[in-house]
Amino acid sequence: WQNKYDVKAKAFCLLCTDSSLDLVTILRYYEVRWNIETGYRYFKELLGFDHYQLLSHKGIERFWCLQFLTYNFLEFLRREWEKEGIVTIGDTVRRIRRDHLGQLILYAYQQGITQRPLAEVLKCLKL
Repeated sequence: WQNKYDVKAKAFCLLCTDSSLDLVTILRYYEVRWNIETGYRYFKELLGFDHYQLLSHKGIERFWCLQFLTYNFLEFLRREWEKEGIVTIGDTVRRIRRDHLGQLILYAYQQGITQRPLAEVLKCLKL
């Protein structure tokens, strides 16, 4: 708080080890870094990319290609769905999961209506 404490204002703190930087530069760096960190979080938590262990150079290149394609696909959908309130890549992933679950429930419902045996439905779903 510059002049006085304000209960309604949310406080935040940035630490910087480079004392030669001015406040505006630090905030610009932080803005860029924030996008990088949220990108990592999406890949790790939402998409499960943190479970890969790669040893070969070719495997690492393929992994990066896969991440690049995934991110571009999600960004394409995010822009398509922006008018529906989809703001972030995380929102996009959650929307895809919700839609997929809805399709799965619809499929199960349709199979129930046609009285298809449960064992056949489970086999079809590879469960």
